Order: sequence, then C-alpha cells, then structure tokens
Amino acid sequence: MRWNYGKRIIEAFFKRRAERPAVCAKLESKAAADSDRSDIRVFETGLSVEQYGDYEQGTGTAAREAESKRLIALAQEHGLYIPREQWPNFGDRKRLVSGESVVYLDSSGEHVIKIRDPFAKAAIKQLHAQDIIYEHLLHNLFFPDTRYQFVGISDDIDGVRIVLRQSYFSDQFVAPSQAEIDSYLRDALGLVPEDRYFYGNDYIAVTDLSAEGDNVLSDGEHLFFIDPIIRMKRPAVEILSHYDSILT
Repeated sequence: MRWNYGKRIIEAFFKRRAERPAVCAKLESKAAADSDRSDIRVFETGLSVEQYGDYEQGTGTAAREAESKRLIALAQEHGLYIPREQWPNFGDRKRLVSGESVVYLDSSGEHVIKIRDPFAKAAIKQLHAQDIIYEHLLHNLFFPDTRYQFVGISDDIDGVRIVLRQSYFSDQFVAPSQAEIDSYLRDALGLVPEDRYFYGNDYIAVTDLSAEGDNVLSDGEHLFFIDPIIRMKRPAVEILSHYDSILT
C-alpha cells in the first residue's frame, strides 16, 4: 500500500511538470563556440567543403580509415595524441552499457571523460568521415548545459577515438516525461517531428531521447541532454557557418 501511495505522488509530480510550459532554449554563445572551434583548429588543416566529393564514398570504410590516420597523425604532431595505455589515468572506469564510448569518472567526481568511437553509430548518423572532429561542436551548439570539452585524440585496434570531457550528472537528477522532452525539442529548439524517432530542421536531426532511457535528465527546472545522436544533413562546416552567423 505504501508503495502505491508513493507511486501516485511521483506520477502527480511528473504530471504537474509535464503540464508546465517548456523552458526557453539557449544556443551556445558565440564566444564559447569560437573557443570550441579553436580547440580543434589544427585538425581542419587541408579540409574544405569541396573535398566532400561523393557523399556515399565519404561514408565508406576507406574514407573512415583515411580520416582516422589523418587525425591521429595531426594529434601526434601537435602533442594532442593520448596513447591507449594512458586511459586509466583518467579515473575510474564506469561500467556502462555503451556502444559508442569508454567512460571514466575523474578523481573529483565532477567530470566524465568519454573516449568515443566516432564511427560506432555512423549508419544512424549517416556520418561523413570528415565530420567526426566536429560532432561535439554541434552538441555544444544545441545543448550547451552539457557541453563537451575536447581533450585529445587516441586510437584503438579499429581506428581513431575522440577524447572528450563532460560534467557528470549524478543520480540526484531524474528522467523527465516524454512530453517535456518533446516540448523542449519542438517549442524551444524549433525542431519538428520527422518520424517516430527524430526531431529536426534543415540542418540537423536528433534522436535517442526517450524518457525511458537516461540520456535526458532533469533537476526539476531544466532539461539536460547528455548524449543525443545528431544526424548532420549538410557538411558540418556548413552547419557551423550558418549558426555562427546567428549566435550572439
């Protein structure tokens, strides 16, 4: 009986929150976006929109291998390469079920370091190989409250890894309702439903944001999008250029 009573209170709490208007979204500031871009500037050497060529060719195995080698070589040249044997120095490894990242919690307990395989979900993202260095910039643009800080480049037996730092959101945060998530994406970010799983606009689409998962959390006032999948509908440099023109 006590469990049912507590369950009714929780359900009423989330119902009230779901009925509230969604908070207004704020895109990343232009100053922060410029700082993020400067962190990866050395990896933009020799890249341009014209180099995309045939898009299908740019998403294939050969393109992935070539881009992996290019990024690793530049990281080694500029002191941004992190050997695999140094991963344990990041902290305690979190035993999370993830097809995309190896995750460590640092000694402060305030940040996680994600060693991301950028091609792990490439089929869902329809990811062009030359876009992988920009993925975290797009996340920061739309979800600055859970921004990533670029740490460096590493590799594993199957290719390149992007090393990122993010604030750690502990179990004091709760899952919002699906209505809250949908409202935020639609009313605050201006994205529209594209099918059962994606919200998007002319530039990007986002998914993996179910209330049944742990990829969106709430403190009762704000929504925190931890690691949504972002599909780029145009080259990343083109998307970033568009939003750079409207950031303040």
